[in-house]
Amino acid sequence: MQTKALLAPAHFRTLYLITIVLASFFIAGFVSSNAHANVAGWNAGRIMDDSVFVNNASMNTAQIQAFLNSKVPVCDTNGTQPSEFGGGTRAQWAAARGHSPPFTCLKDFSEGGKSSAQIIFDAAQEFRINPQVLIVLLQKEQSLITDTWPIPGSSQYRTATGYGCPDTAPCASQYFGLTNQLRWSARMFRAIMNASPTWFTPYVVGNNFIQFSPNAACGGTVVNIQNRATQALYNYTPYQPNPATLAAGWGQATCGAYGNRNFYLYFQEWFGNTTGPDYAASFKPAVLYIDESLTQPVPRAVSKYIVTPGQPLFTRLEAINVGRAQWSLMTNLGTSNLRDRLSSFQAPSWLSPQRPAALNSQPISANESGLFDLELVAPSDMSTYSESFGIVQDGIAWLDDTTTFNIQVATPAVGIQNYTLHRLTPGNELLPGQVLVSRDGYSALHLRQDGLLKLQTDSQVKWTPPSAGSDAKLVMQPDGNLVLYSKQGNAIWNSGTSGNSGASAFVQEDGNFVIYTSSGTEVWSSATSIGISHLQFPHNSIHRSEIIYSGQSLQSHDRAYKLALQTDGNLVLYSVNRAIWASGTAGKTAQKLVMQPDGNLVLYNQSGSALWSSGTAGKSTSALFVQKDGNLVVYNGSGPTWSSRTSGQF
Repeated sequence: MQTKALLAPAHFRTLYLITIVLASFFIAGFVSSNAHANVAGWNAGRIMDDSVFVNNASMNTAQIQAFLNSKVPVCDTNGTQPSEFGGGTRAQWAAARGHSPPFTCLKDFSEGGKSSAQIIFDAAQEFRINPQVLIVLLQKEQSLITDTWPIPGSSQYRTATGYGCPDTAPCASQYFGLTNQLRWSARMFRAIMNASPTWFTPYVVGNNFIQFSPNAACGGTVVNIQNRATQALYNYTPYQPNPATLAAGWGQATCGAYGNRNFYLYFQEWFGNTTGPDYAASFKPAVLYIDESLTQPVPRAVSKYIVTPGQPLFTRLEAINVGRAQWSLMTNLGTSNLRDRLSSFQAPSWLSPQRPAALNSQPISANESGLFDLELVAPSDMSTYSESFGIVQDGIAWLDDTTTFNIQVATPAVGIQNYTLHRLTPGNELLPGQVLVSRDGYSALHLRQDGLLKLQTDSQVKWTPPSAGSDAKLVMQPDGNLVLYSKQGNAIWNSGTSGNSGASAFVQEDGNFVIYTSSGTEVWSSATSIGISHLQFPHNSIHRSEIIYSGQSLQSHDRAYKLALQTDGNLVLYSVNRAIWASGTAGKTAQKLVMQPDGNLVLYNQSGSALWSSGTAGKSTSALFVQKDGNLVVYNGSGPTWSSRTSGQF
């Protein structure tokens, strides 16, 4: 199909091993009012500063939407305007090539239930890339920002950023779609900004020979690439504009390559200077740990870390110097949002109440990473906190980027065991009859004998994949993929997370089943989070057909009493001081306690044999409660039918 809205030669693409290197060297359907001006301020070795490139806070979703609206106030949705390419109206031109209205402008486009503005914003936040960079990328590649009649079924949306389109083959379909295109482009940018060893790039920070055109006969020069952002831009468009192309402004020239020039011009005209401050930082994602050796992550629920009053917390923050100046002895970690605030999490190791840590080593030059060892101590006040930290060059400037930890300081659970079977680590398996239980005993993942995998929270099934049949197993593979296998070895379900070596799967306190990489990044979840209200008001009952599994427990609302189905098979009711009732089934491999529809409370082993019951079969629909008076009681609609007779015991 003829490519719409291009005023210059077709795209060229170069494929470098696993990196898709993109070279758009056309004029992308937009002519500035200053069409013939020289490109002032162009520096082939520093097209854009890193601090500008990674400024993902430059625009929010509403601002992106307003910008898109401003570029196309009126969309020619029905194609009634004359075609720029002849052939009648735009609708007639498109129809002759197999496409019909309506035409959807980017400001009105949506995919997967998200607006284009939201898609741009989400990709920018996920990979910490300036959304303005992604906006300019969409324009220089497919003119989507200013086009008043984009064709939805054409390459404009399918390959919106040109990602996955090599010179020597058709565009790869696995990268099709606006969301996909933006995420992969931003992913590539972030990998290069982080100097990821798993992402190949033919360019280095330093001297590189860069051609003026895909035609080698047009020549080129050695360019001293000064920073990661410029390295990333050449990785995407591996050509530099020659002097004639720069002199042409927005125009064309012999042996011209326009991608990086147009990127620079669009950004300058729309968003301002590509030069950033001398002092700037970009934090890498960080995880809080229980131990100083950083091996045991703090449990999380609904994106909050769950800690108890006085608990020490540890992390190592890594930040890339994306400015021009070196970091030195005066470069410190400071409390942020508000800057120099007094934090409730101050630890004895802090330099001062507003300076948690100093730079581990110095100096740190541009493009290098600096480390800060941060210790926190949870306050006694039980609440939710948002703790932000930034970098300050004391006496000179604060650096803009911050890192934030959302922390819930919760009531400690009285008597709760530190249950360790809450995760599958690389190479581990969950076999029929086995259960993973969250640390608080509130949620459980059970692989039944019939091969059905069930995640339950609050005694309700929240997630289950297809059954794998008898003798199934759930395997956390070393490659990071979680796979449910049948007896025959067929993969019945998988998380689609291969390529994340060292990842582990966790049953969390919030009811979510999540796979985290070894660095603490979430790559998959069951999307079953129900919140963390149980941390303040624990689950105290089970009702008809509800189950608690080995390792789980119920507690009275004041946490004074706990009924625990222990891993030794014994069902035990504890007060704060001692055990006050037990089923007497220790050593009998009890697996689950079921509140049956017939009113009987029954404890079963893995083979389905009853080990203990309340003897209340036939008493109609019932529920079990752990009461604040210390009594364990089964009630039906008429009143109590069984109790442990432990009221008032301590």
